[in-house]
Amino acid sequence: IVENNWMTRQLSNQLSGDLTEDHLKMARNVVRTKFIVGLMNKIEPTLERFEKMFRWTYHVNPPNQEACRERMMAGGSNSNKANKKPVEEGSDAWEALARQNNFDISLYQYIERLFDEQEAFVKRLPDGFRLLDSTCCKCSPPTFPDEGFTCPEAVKNNA
Repeated sequence: IVENNWMTRQLSNQLSGDLTEDHLKMARNVVRTKFIVGLMNKIEPTLERFEKMFRWTYHVNPPNQEACRERMMAGGSNSNKANKKPVEEGSDAWEALARQNNFDISLYQYIERLFDEQEAFVKRLPDGFRLLDSTCCKCSPPTFPDEGFTCPEAVKNNA
């Protein structure tokens, strides 16, 4: 059993029956208006964008957090690659999956373009935003922004 355009169906609320171009347009609109998209094949710029967009900065131990981030970017986590054999593009299986998921393929191609367009949302923020005004609850002495931040109790207790 093969899914049939699962993502397009979820985003357009057309869980059964035939899909049309109108459902695809609806799904694209939902993605465009409700999501900041990221791409696994562009994980570093994706994470950098999320850090900027959501104003994520380090607060516990910046050097360790940066080292952890670098390890995750280099090796990943929970990738499950060992359990999956890729379907060869152009094979009969590939073509069967493509037929069953033609709207999802189109939606993904739209998301790839949207990823490039959404760069404008964070263009004015500096690269490495996560390091900007970072704080260190585990450093001695701890460092904090001028006002409005306190170290979480769990962090202080484990210092």
